[in-house]
Amino acid sequence: MEAQAVAFPIQSVQIDWDRLVAKRPTVLDTVDTIPVYLLKPEVLQLFDAEKHPTFRLILDLMWTTGARVSEVLALKSTSFIDDRYDILKTLKQRPDRPIQKALQRSPKRYIPITDHALEDRIQSYLYTGHLKKTERVFPMCRQTVNRHIHALVKRVGRAPFAISAHTFRHSFAIHLLLQGRPLKYMGQLLGHKSIVSTEIYTNVLTVDGTHFLDGVDFH
Repeated sequence: MEAQAVAFPIQSVQIDWDRLVAKRPTVLDTVDTIPVYLLKPEVLQLFDAEKHPTFRLILDLMWTTGARVSEVLALKSTSFIDDRYDILKTLKQRPDRPIQKALQRSPKRYIPITDHALEDRIQSYLYTGHLKKTERVFPMCRQTVNRHIHALVKRVGRAPFAISAHTFRHSFAIHLLLQGRPLKYMGQLLGHKSIVSTEIYTNVLTVDGTHFLDGVDFH
């Protein structure tokens, strides 16, 4: 029989979410450099409680692309490029507010959006907004987004740690790592200049390392 073509060697991953949630305090206490992160069930719980279409789209873009909140808030309608595949274009920005010339020199990176439901919501949002090419899709500041996230978390229930917009970027990285995606590609999506910045997320796997020995037969 002819072998079925596959797009990526890893087709499915079984993840014990309860174990990862239980082990997270150990990871955060053991590794100083690793940032706080949410896991997929926790992110989806927040999304289920978020009814505001604008903030729901902002959170979804940070979660599914790993973009910084400043990058999401800088998006314009022209940032979404359709070459038969919807692509999100973001800029790697400095911590401070960059001048226009600095933005023009910033290296661009292109992030695929593979969720068809999210693609439809983006297109519908842009269509109903009647935005000009120079107009930002989300005309607000990062403080507004963070205040909304804090209110959302409070409404859902107590969180294990303080959650901000940047938490979704870290959660995106952890989610790709758990799905077995290459560090090099993760770093490209996140806009990291060095793989060292991406490697800090691997501590989620190595701190609780007993599962690496499961199924290994020595005799």
